[in-house]
Amino acid sequence: MAVGDAMGLAIKGLKAATVRQMFGAMDGFKDVRPFLGKGIKRFKMPGLYGAQTQSALAAGDCLLKNKKGGAQEISELLVQLSARGPEHYFGAYRHPEAGFGKAVSSLPEHPSGGTAEHRESNAVFSVMGIPVGLLHRNRMDTALRLGVETGLLMSRNLSEVTGVALAGYLASQLLLIEPGEQDVPLTGNDAKQVVSDAEEFCRKVEARFKETAPDLWEETPEPERGALEKTLRGLRERWDLKLEDVLGWIVQNASDRLKLKIAYPTQGYVLTLFPLALVLVLREGRGFNSALTLGLNMGKEANKTGVLIGAWAGALYGFPRIPDVWRSGLVNGKEIRLRGEGLFSGRLPKVAKDLCEMELDLTAKEFEMGKKYFPKLSSKFTRPTPRPALSWEDEETDEPEIPEKSNVAGWRKFQKDKTRAKRDRRRNLKPENADH
Repeated sequence: MAVGDAMGLAIKGLKAATVRQMFGAMDGFKDVRPFLGKGIKRFKMPGLYGAQTQSALAAGDCLLKNKKGGAQEISELLVQLSARGPEHYFGAYRHPEAGFGKAVSSLPEHPSGGTAEHRESNAVFSVMGIPVGLLHRNRMDTALRLGVETGLLMSRNLSEVTGVALAGYLASQLLLIEPGEQDVPLTGNDAKQVVSDAEEFCRKVEARFKETAPDLWEETPEPERGALEKTLRGLRERWDLKLEDVLGWIVQNASDRLKLKIAYPTQGYVLTLFPLALVLVLREGRGFNSALTLGLNMGKEANKTGVLIGAWAGALYGFPRIPDVWRSGLVNGKEIRLRGEGLFSGRLPKVAKDLCEMELDLTAKEFEMGKKYFPKLSSKFTRPTPRPALSWEDEETDEPEIPEKSNVAGWRKFQKDKTRAKRDRRRNLKPENADH
């Protein structure tokens, strides 16, 4: 998950053609500095993951400390991570998605673990369900309950909440599957069975959602109910089509259901990214690196695509199948692995660093590396001190006093008076052919 996030952040927002032009293929952690201002707007430290993985780590740490719940602890830790950080950052978070900051900022308004003010199905919080699925991989009822509760903590959108729970469920199920020889994905029937099981899980999630948050269920329009389940069913029915046709259907299906104009399957929505990641992991990829590279090469919301493909392909193929250069190039990889092992053992290792301090240090490190690339604040205009009146000049004059620009009302009045005076002078000018 962290590898996919870190690699995808470098090309976040770029079209596939631009990715090819700049980097050829996304087969490693890319240095964006040569391309800043030429398509890439912000500096990202090579090999460093962003807010998606950070939120998943926060969920994992809290769940390991309180296996029966954790919503309140997760809320407090997420807010703590947003409390301090360098300039140009949202606390310790690095490059958060649209809506992330608003949702985290609204958490203090719900001290009892209520729902944040997030209403879009833009897959911002999906990966927070992955620690839930890994920790409770043998307790599906508990995983279902905590997945829904974690989703409801962050979002009021049914598809977003369903995506949180489903992301963890799929990671736990893919751990049980042994891929074929030479990293060949699953057979058609096996892959379709995974998708079919995901459909059934979506139905259970929505039933739990209705039971846990009846008011939000009533607020959800009828066409949005079952949207992710129906999307997965449509994907399964078209599983044997060519990739180009499947991608076209993903775009059209999401456009119709969301009533939005969607042009790319890698646009940041649950209804686009989930079916796309499933196709690339279960059908198109030939191993971890192949599946991830295929998804990242498509550009756009590459970090969101990367975390899903990275988590699911990692679960399917295992840690040893991740290329050595990617494992060694991931910043903070040792701490990430410690937490992954903790989710399997059911306890947070004592040697694990404090998450807030760890993430703040990493954000500060990225800031120091890239601060010269951040936009510089424009210096405030200061009017020079007026020269003193000379001895032969009249002390009193009809010229109006020019106010400071910091005096907004005075400056506005001065400009209006100046314009009015110019207009009056034009009106009093004699015609060119008039006698003088």
